[in-house]
Amino acid sequence: MKRIFLDTNFIIDYFIREEFQAPADYLLTYGKSQGVIFYISYLTLANFAYILRKQPKEQLFQILGKCIKLFQVIDNNVYQVTQAIKLTPKDFEDALQYQAALEGGCNCIITRNSKDFSFAKIPVYSPDEFISLYL
Repeated sequence: MKRIFLDTNFIIDYFIREEFQAPADYLLTYGKSQGVIFYISYLTLANFAYILRKQPKEQLFQILGKCIKLFQVIDNNVYQVTQAIKLTPKDFEDALQYQAALEGGCNCIITRNSKDFSFAKIPVYSPDEFISLYL
């Protein structure tokens, strides 16, 4: 697995949720040492900025800057929206993330909400599941 898509909740965990930071950090550190390329979508950056909107702007922009250095960012486009609609998902945002992962040629998705990706045709793992299987 060389191309891994990270869902928004993984990014939130990595940067601001202390109780989930250890597995997220391990996955990123070890994965990078093994040549894994990690992907996020532009939607993740928007979601993350919205969640941190009450934080000092300097902190938000510092983290966003780190994101674009650490991760490959996949464009979101009309085709992805159209395909996400066809999935009739419970959570439309997850369908958009899934479509971005497909567009990026990702081998799997890492998220803590794997049940929301029941429509996925590529594997979906929690960070702990992925670590136990591959790292």
